[in-house]
Amino acid sequence: MHENSQGSSANLEFHQHKMGGVLRYVPVFLYIFILYLIGKSVIADPRAPLIALGAYQLSWVEVLYLVAAIVAVFEQMKVSHPGIDNTLEALLMVGMGVLQLLLFVLAAANVKGLSVFNNTEFLMLMVISLAAAVVAVLINARTLRRTIGVGDN
Repeated sequence: MHENSQGSSANLEFHQHKMGGVLRYVPVFLYIFILYLIGKSVIADPRAPLIALGAYQLSWVEVLYLVAAIVAVFEQMKVSHPGIDNTLEALLMVGMGVLQLLLFVLAAANVKGLSVFNNTEFLMLMVISLAAAVVAVLINARTLRRTIGVGDN
């Protein structure tokens, strides 16, 4: 039986990130942001029923919130692989949330040209984005710490 000098054989495997290229660094919430802007310019009443499934009616806003929640979970999964340093991706997610916060604050202060960001819909998307980004940073930090700690006594 072969043992290393510390009495245990902890082998770490580091794999390349499956999502390659520049898209790896694009926060998925950027797509939600673009979808919000398109919806804001195309849909007159964002709270009017858009989809009717039997007794259930979903408005544009509700569909957007649902998609944002799913994207938030996907963003967290993107940084949850042990052995892979996704700190940059997590920080870019935070950057996207901070950009949304900045746009919301400036719009609330009535800065000209930013009124599209001064509403409940954008506030909710910003909160979902920031919450997902904070959790993504924590997940990434914990998976890295766990990876580094393997083999420690």
